[in-house]
Amino acid sequence: MQESNRVKPSFGRSGPLLVIIGIIAALVIFTSTMSKNPALPLLAQSIGADAAQVGLISAISPIPGILISSFAGAYSDKYGRKRVLFISLLIFATAPFTYLFVTEIWQLGMVRFYHGFATGMFMPVAMAAIADHYPAEVRGQALGTYSSFTMVGRFSAPFAGGALIYFANFGLLYMVCGVTAIIALAMAFLVKWDLPLSKARALRPSGGMIAALKDVVKDKGILLTSSMEGIQYFAMGAFETFLPLYCLSLGMNGLEIGAIMGVQVISMLLTKPFMGRFSDRRGRKPSIIVGLLAGSVVILLLPFSTNPILLAILSIIFGITVAMVTASTSALVCEIAGCSAHGSAIGVLSSIMDIGHSLGPLITGAIVVLASYQLGFGLAAVLLLFGAFAFHLGMRRIDECQNAY
Repeated sequence: MQESNRVKPSFGRSGPLLVIIGIIAALVIFTSTMSKNPALPLLAQSIGADAAQVGLISAISPIPGILISSFAGAYSDKYGRKRVLFISLLIFATAPFTYLFVTEIWQLGMVRFYHGFATGMFMPVAMAAIADHYPAEVRGQALGTYSSFTMVGRFSAPFAGGALIYFANFGLLYMVCGVTAIIALAMAFLVKWDLPLSKARALRPSGGMIAALKDVVKDKGILLTSSMEGIQYFAMGAFETFLPLYCLSLGMNGLEIGAIMGVQVISMLLTKPFMGRFSDRRGRKPSIIVGLLAGSVVILLLPFSTNPILLAILSIIFGITVAMVTASTSALVCEIAGCSAHGSAIGVLSSIMDIGHSLGPLITGAIVVLASYQLGFGLAAVLLLFGAFAFHLGMRRIDECQNAY
């Protein structure tokens, strides 16, 4: 039995650190999500945007993450997590107030682009900071717990945003976003983001930042694991975007659709720490493979189901499979990369995740329009199934090469 299986998981003195970082993450994800869901399409429409322009503005947000996440992670490996995180928190704190001055569609696009840099920088570097502070025996559980904090913010934001728009206006909504982000920025001063200086210097890459990032990108294990994250989020994007429309086509009302989508988020939120702990004890690779395989079956069944209760059950199971995969991928890339490249590895993972999350609705939407929901969700199912087998064979080959060497 492996040593990691004999160690009783314990956060020890780092427990409060995880809680504070988690609260900060929940606050900034709350503000980021509330600024776009459901506010963004409604604000865009109010200034004259048509459906195509709303779609374009919505697609702008992930682009900064694709562009910046890898470089932000690599920079934080070389020069420390703190400065990158504070830059991202400053963007979180200032971006909401810029919405107050938007009167043209192009201005809204620019504001969304600027706002997107905050998440693209914060998420991978905050995860790298957590990976720095927690050993492999509890790293999956720690990263899973952190992710659950972010999902609290993501889940509550649409309800709060909808209420603010209904009872007040867009101005108050974005003021609340800004004030909440300022609170998160103030809380960040309570966190020792970087390891003690002597240890941090020992772990930092000896070469240049770009050279270190190239080493991570060249690692087949990191790229393969990150690709599984991208495939998972491709399916997630298809699920989030088109399951509500499929339910609507069945004649379900908004309350039923909201419940079906909401239970999926709740299942992810509640199970991710446990899935992280499971991967700590049983291994990252089996968790990823089982999660992908189970997810492919669930998403394939969705467009053949017409009963709201059955769809809600499938939604819950899909949330669990997503938790199983994503609680393991971030921990695995950190372990492959080593302590000196946590930021670079999670940055690459985040960039590929954003690509998958963007392509999912785009490609699935084209298939749904040209063919059917069955074929649209079927593509996501095939990709998950293919990913499970490709990951199994690819990692086995990598392990065989390393053992031979």
